[in-house]
Amino acid sequence: MGRRLEECTQEELIEYIKSLKKQKRFGLVWEDKPEIVVKECETKLPVVKEVEEKAIENAPGEPINIIIEGDNYHALSVLNYTHAGKIDVIYIDPPYNTGNKDFIYNDCYVDKEDTFRHSKWLSFMEKRLRLAKNLLADDGVIFISIDDNEQAQLKMLCDSIFGENNFISCITVESGEVFGTKAAHVNKTFVKVKDYVLVYSRNKRDDSLAKMPLYDEMRELYDGHFNTVIDESLATMSFFDYLRKTEYAGLFGKYDLSINKHGVNSLMLINDDFRSFIFSDISKKLYADAPYNKNVPVEVLEKVSGLEPFLFQDKLLHRTSSGSVRMYISFFDSLRKSDDYQPKFTRCTYRGDLWKGFHFDMRNIDDEGSVKFNNGKKPVRLIRQLVKWSNKRTAIVLDFFAGSGTTGQAVMELNKEDGGHRQFILVTNNEANGKADAGAEGIAEKVTYPRIKTVITGIRPDGTKYSDGIPANLRYFKTDFVEKGKTTDDTREALMTKCCDMIRIRENAFEHVASAPEYRFYKNDKAFVPIIFDQFAIAETWELVEKLNNEKLPVHCYNFSYNRHANEEEIPEDTELTWTACSIPETVLEVYRKIFRKKEA
Repeated sequence: MGRRLEECTQEELIEYIKSLKKQKRFGLVWEDKPEIVVKECETKLPVVKEVEEKAIENAPGEPINIIIEGDNYHALSVLNYTHAGKIDVIYIDPPYNTGNKDFIYNDCYVDKEDTFRHSKWLSFMEKRLRLAKNLLADDGVIFISIDDNEQAQLKMLCDSIFGENNFISCITVESGEVFGTKAAHVNKTFVKVKDYVLVYSRNKRDDSLAKMPLYDEMRELYDGHFNTVIDESLATMSFFDYLRKTEYAGLFGKYDLSINKHGVNSLMLINDDFRSFIFSDISKKLYADAPYNKNVPVEVLEKVSGLEPFLFQDKLLHRTSSGSVRMYISFFDSLRKSDDYQPKFTRCTYRGDLWKGFHFDMRNIDDEGSVKFNNGKKPVRLIRQLVKWSNKRTAIVLDFFAGSGTTGQAVMELNKEDGGHRQFILVTNNEANGKADAGAEGIAEKVTYPRIKTVITGIRPDGTKYSDGIPANLRYFKTDFVEKGKTTDDTREALMTKCCDMIRIRENAFEHVASAPEYRFYKNDKAFVPIIFDQFAIAETWELVEKLNNEKLPVHCYNFSYNRHANEEEIPEDTELTWTACSIPETVLEVYRKIFRKKEA
């Protein structure tokens, strides 16, 4: 059609529409469904408010980790102001939309009979992923766990949001196994033993494809050192001390111990090429009378046919013809019950897109974080490895389907392991914990927060010891709202009084300095952050800023204004402080206009 549509007759337009309907399409098409939490933002604006009594601070100088309780659409809207372009890693485990009451849309479970089941899920995900994309740093990466119910649709949705050229991988994660009663009673040909993790970059470059964890304990795998023969002359040295002095030190560290969920003995087999690990149960009868030595949880196993066995410090090893070593280690039920033992599992190879062995982690999943979570946890080890892929020990890590808080625990454990300074932001609602737990206690308050607190302090909610703890800092926020006023200026005035916590999160400034009706002062180790509510009191307030800013930190000043002008001229020219000024709340409103696409009255 050569002419503009406005110039066409009705008959021409009808023919044009008919021709469009005949055209073949390629791509993801669904019927967008309205959502209550999105509709709410037409009349009110989301903010956050701190729950001060939940703050934990026992790691001076370390980043402040954050939990936000509330709908993730509202929380992501707030984060679009506080963290646009700042997030290094996003990991999410969204509802898989199985039809078995795992996905709530507009306060109702979506079941298999819902003819718009997929459209509702796609509408739900699309809105949140677009907000999440804005948060990613230029070299940021997002990992999304999913299963077969929506994997194909999610891949096409992510291609449209992040760009097909920014697709990095679809990792297949072994999440189950087929044996015993599961194999005997399942009513389908193929049993589900895998999940997926879709991986996208904000801006994929050649170097992003080559990423590998710089400190991965399996780095030896990539160097081809597979054939070292153990020197039997060192048999007087303890087994693990020896291994730490060899090129296998990275393979056998503090994570090489394993037991299964029921506490029975397990067999750890390292294949000839050191690329995978296989476990199997060992009869309890073999070691029913074996003594338990807490310091040496290793016993000799029976010989394995076809291999030449030799003893090494009372540990039975088998050397293969290639010179590599197979090692068998058993563990006892008493080991699992010891207070100072947290079940860990041996590493897999993470270079490829098939990640095996995580079904063994699932056997101990209830022990991780010491909280019960009915919607299914992900193993800490899986999230640790995904976060490692970013190669940033100062990464900001976001999980806006935080659930039980696995991502938070993974980040803290990584920091402890390598001395990193990563920060996590967890977002979760406070709905019932489980598919059919209507009226049950909320996830955020009764699952996520207690888990993170347990990992930090090492003490469970019942007072028993969980671990030695991991020193870290935490702040807890809830989403809140500001009702839009009759005029834009009314909205600005209402929003100004409630956006202080958003500014604190944006600046990572949580140390309170001073407050008055006209101002609030906060700081961190890098900046002094005054928030001035009265645009006519900036010059007067600045005198107090100079007085209280003893360390002469750079000043990031937020001044109330009815427009984008931050009233910088009110700051004295003779001040010795370096400063920047920002108009507030107009900068928040600008972000929200882009998100909600609605104009205030």
